[in-house]
Amino acid sequence: MRVAEFTAGAAMTYLHRSWARLYRADEHATAYQSPLWLTAWARHRAPGREPFIVSVHDHRGPVAALALTRHVDSDGRRRITALSAPAAECIRPLGPGAEHPAVAAALAGHLHHLADDRTEVYLPDLPADSALARHAQRLWSGSCTQTPYATVPLPLDLTGLSRSTRRDHQRRRRALHALGDRVTYHRTHSKEQLLAAYRVLEQLHHQRNADRPPTGALTANASLPWPAVLSSCAPMAFIATLKLDGQAVAAQLCLHHGRHAYSLLAGMDPRHRALAPGHTLLRLLAEDLTATGFTALDLGRTTADPGQRAYKAAYGASWRLSTSVSTQAASSLPAAREPLCRSTPAAGEPPPPGGAPR
Repeated sequence: MRVAEFTAGAAMTYLHRSWARLYRADEHATAYQSPLWLTAWARHRAPGREPFIVSVHDHRGPVAALALTRHVDSDGRRRITALSAPAAECIRPLGPGAEHPAVAAALAGHLHHLADDRTEVYLPDLPADSALARHAQRLWSGSCTQTPYATVPLPLDLTGLSRSTRRDHQRRRRALHALGDRVTYHRTHSKEQLLAAYRVLEQLHHQRNADRPPTGALTANASLPWPAVLSSCAPMAFIATLKLDGQAVAAQLCLHHGRHAYSLLAGMDPRHRALAPGHTLLRLLAEDLTATGFTALDLGRTTADPGQRAYKAAYGASWRLSTSVSTQAASSLPAAREPLCRSTPAAGEPPPPGGAPR
């Protein structure tokens, strides 16, 4: 195996050519590995951030690659992380050889080699069962965190849920039916609709979080160039919106690839809690996606907030773990024999009950 690096203009050319071929050849690829999505973030990256591709080749050519970005902080420390971070919720190498142990070992080893006292490599949200996550945890001394990642299979099957959860769904259905045509649902189908709906979603997201203390995630979402990125990758994105009496009360941004949709950003008006707008929109979105041939809806990473976990569990979500790893200047630290992981919750632990929708 041979590892090559592509930076700046060469990285953009790689995204347009080799990356697109790897995407078509990888049956496990998600929307977050789409060349359209990644090229959009590369074009609209923050000043000082350089696109950086690490590619693994065999005698036939590239078999896997990882899309990254690198920049220098104000303290002079170099940072290497995923190209679309923190927006993306699923980072993995791309290509038909991405899960081959030798390929993952070559990638992890090369990234380990890049880390030193002045350089940190940070890979967020790797699937915990992926070959790269396993090699990175064994090789790097830095800490890692594991986060539950939720996917709802379509069509929805609520029969296996608890009696109280089924009653909650029935109560919400009755409340929605009583409102009749006062409630409307729409999913965007063009760039113009998408960008108009994003302005509404942005306002709802702000309203939903106005009373919450600022966090890294909320600050990042506010500062990301969403309109420019969505304009560049509109064919693979849509926003679903719920309105009451013509006024938007909930909206959800999703990406899609094949028959799989990925929820990325949501917002709702807290003044309409009686309607349970988050639940109502999710149920209507699931029904809409099912009718148009989708088989899964990712609800993404799940915080420690029990309400968020309960919200996703109420739709029969299946759970896996995503792992975020950092070298933390691994070359200057002794190699760890076991990964130092914190898990929220622990692997195999079901999400706790209770709480309100996100």
